[in-house]
Amino acid sequence: MVNQQSSAVREPAVHPLIWQAESTVAGPFVFTSAVLATVGSTGITPAATPRPSFLVSDITLQTESVLSSISDTLAAAGSSLAHVVKANVFLADPTDFYEFDRVWNTYFTRPPTRTTVAVSGLLVPEAKIEISVVALRADSGITAVPATSDAPRPMTKKVEAVTAGDFVFTSGQLAHDAVNGLPTEATGATTRCDVGKQTAYVLANMRRSLAAAGATADQVVKAQTLLTDLSDPAGFDAIWNSSHTGLPALATIGISALLVTDTIIEIDLTAYLGDTVRRSERDTSRGPDAVGCGDLAFSAGVYAGMDTGDVPPQLLPHHAYPYYSSAVELQTEWVLDRLDDALTSVGSSLGRTVKAQVFLKNMADFPIFEQVWRRRFAQPPARSVVQVPRLPAEGAVVAVEVIAAARETSSI
Repeated sequence: MVNQQSSAVREPAVHPLIWQAESTVAGPFVFTSAVLATVGSTGITPAATPRPSFLVSDITLQTESVLSSISDTLAAAGSSLAHVVKANVFLADPTDFYEFDRVWNTYFTRPPTRTTVAVSGLLVPEAKIEISVVALRADSGITAVPATSDAPRPMTKKVEAVTAGDFVFTSGQLAHDAVNGLPTEATGATTRCDVGKQTAYVLANMRRSLAAAGATADQVVKAQTLLTDLSDPAGFDAIWNSSHTGLPALATIGISALLVTDTIIEIDLTAYLGDTVRRSERDTSRGPDAVGCGDLAFSAGVYAGMDTGDVPPQLLPHHAYPYYSSAVELQTEWVLDRLDDALTSVGSSLGRTVKAQVFLKNMADFPIFEQVWRRRFAQPPARSVVQVPRLPAEGAVVAVEVIAAARETSSI
C-alpha cells in the first residue's frame, strides 16, 4: 500500500493559455496533461517545423518535441520518462504511426503500456499528435513491473501490462493475432467487423495479460472502450455484461481509426490489487458512475444521454430558439455536476480531480467549454482535449472522464 507521504497532492504548474495543469501529483503517481508540439500562442513550435520539409517529417519533429516537453514536465514533478507506466497517444492521422513509433522507441528503453488511436481533431489545427502519461514519482519507493503473457505479442515497443504498487495498467488491445491481423474467431457469421466477437476476443487476451501482472478480471476498476463504430451497442453490451470483468467505471468513445485493418474496438483496463473498493450507487446499465480504490477514484465516461441513450431536451437548445443557448455549455455543466456527485459518493469530489480526458464532437465548441471549465475548477487538473467523430448518444457534444484523489490530502 502507499505510504502517507505519497498520498499528497502537489500544487500544479498551470498552462499559460488554457485552464489545465502541466502535471499533477496524487499518491505515488504523476499525471501530465496532453502535450502538443506548440509554443505559447503562436502554434507549432519552430523546432517542430521541418525546413526543408523533404528531409524530415512533421510527425517526427512533433513527436520529438512532445516527448522532450513531457520529459521536462516529469522532471519538474519529481519523475522521468523512465518512470512512465501508462501513455495515451492521439494521432490526427493514423498513417503517421510508423514514424511516431520509431521516435518513441528512441526515448524508452523500458516501454510503458500505451493506447494509441486516431481522432478527428486536436486542439491546435496543425498538430499531428498529442501524448499524455502517468508516471511513478521517483521517490515513491515503487518499482514498475512489466508483465508478459502468452497472449499475442504487441507488434511495437510497448508492454501488455505493468504493475505499479496496487494498480495494474494495461495497454490498449485490439482483436488481432500479431501475424495476419483480425483472426477468424473474431469475425462474425455475416460480417467481418462484428463488435461482439471482437470484444470477446480482446477480453479473453486481456484476462491473460492481467493474470501475468498478478490481477484478475474481477479486480478491474476502470475500463475504456474506443470504437470506430457505435452502431451496435447491444452487440457490445451482450459480451461486456457477461464478461465477468468486475464492475468498472466504463468510458465508451467513438474514434476515427484504429491501427489494425478491420478492427473496430480497442480496450484498455486498470485493475486494483488492494481490498478497499468503493462504487457509486448511481450507475447505468454498463456500470457505476465512479469507482474509488486506495488513493484514487476513477469515473465513467460521462455524457448527456448516458442513462437512456437520448439527450434530455433541457440539455439541447430549444428548436425554436437555436441561437439563444449553447448545447456544449448546457451539457458541460450537467456532465460536471454528474461527475461531482459520482466522485463525492466514493469519497472524492470534482475539485480533487487530478486528470481529465475531454472528448468534444466539435473543437469549435472548445472556447465555451473552457469558460465553463474555468468556472468549475479553482485549481485546474491535468487534462487532454480531443475531437471525436461520435459519442454514444445522438446529440451529445461532450464527454468527460476523470481520475481524482480519493481522500483529502495536504499539499507538498
